[in-house]
Amino acid sequence: MDELPRVSFAHIGGSGTWGFRYPDGTLDGHPYLSVQVVDPHIQVETPYGPSPSFRRCRITDRRTGTERDYLYVWMHGIDPSRPAGQPSSVATERVFDVLHRCGARQIIVDNSTGGVSEGLNPWDLVIVDDLIDLSGVIPRPVPPRIVRFDQPFCPQLSAALGAAVEANWARFSGLAGPAFSPKVKQDGIYVHSPGPWFEGPHEDKLYRQFGIDIVGKTAGPEYRLARMYGMRLGMLSLVVNPAEGLGEFEMTDLQGIYQRCGPIMGRFVIEALANVEEAAGPDTSASEPSSFQEFARFARYGEDAR
Repeated sequence: MDELPRVSFAHIGGSGTWGFRYPDGTLDGHPYLSVQVVDPHIQVETPYGPSPSFRRCRITDRRTGTERDYLYVWMHGIDPSRPAGQPSSVATERVFDVLHRCGARQIIVDNSTGGVSEGLNPWDLVIVDDLIDLSGVIPRPVPPRIVRFDQPFCPQLSAALGAAVEANWARFSGLAGPAFSPKVKQDGIYVHSPGPWFEGPHEDKLYRQFGIDIVGKTAGPEYRLARMYGMRLGMLSLVVNPAEGLGEFEMTDLQGIYQRCGPIMGRFVIEALANVEEAAGPDTSASEPSSFQEFARFARYGEDAR
């Protein structure tokens, strides 16, 4: 496919929604929203190689008849034939190249994480407000100027996610089952630790001392590229295990959550995308004029410095 649709919204799927045929069942029984796939496979060449497959989905508000299109990509753009490992920086670069070319301005990411802060347990939800990127990845393209992160995540998208979670809380709690008592943490702090391996126990204990709430392996490059491209970013994280050294879990425990959480995580994101106000344009607040350009006239002495 050579042409890309123009869309303002996108859902970067992560391990919150990787375990089902998205978006099937996400809005079952919803009082006013429905969603359908209008283009199941969008794939183009990028400067970093072939893009992953995107789906163009359409949300319809039955109260007003209004429609809103958005793009969805599975598991951060990772190649599903890849046998193991975390999404690579190249996958992230391909995803954001496509979103930028489509004109996407408001992006929501779902993911699953390890709980670091005391009291965070499996099936708890975290709406992320800040992120510490220890991945060491410098995703391309490298920005031509200093990029600021004074407000890393979009308050409007975070509020829309919070409202969607609240509206669907009974459904979510029922999926978690009687063994869990889920809760929501607003203003969470996510750390992207180096991988593809879990942290050591003392590493996670240090994260807890630093006031970090959750730990994961995917969000750092996404957070950086979204800001570089002037996109507004929201992030919803599902805690699926205690971080290493902070509690006990088995890999089968995670699989049990993944088998049930996909449609409800998709529902949260889709409802948030449906209800958030559309941004008028790209977010330009993050970039500062280049000091190199401002002071380049001083690079040569004794010549015309205009």
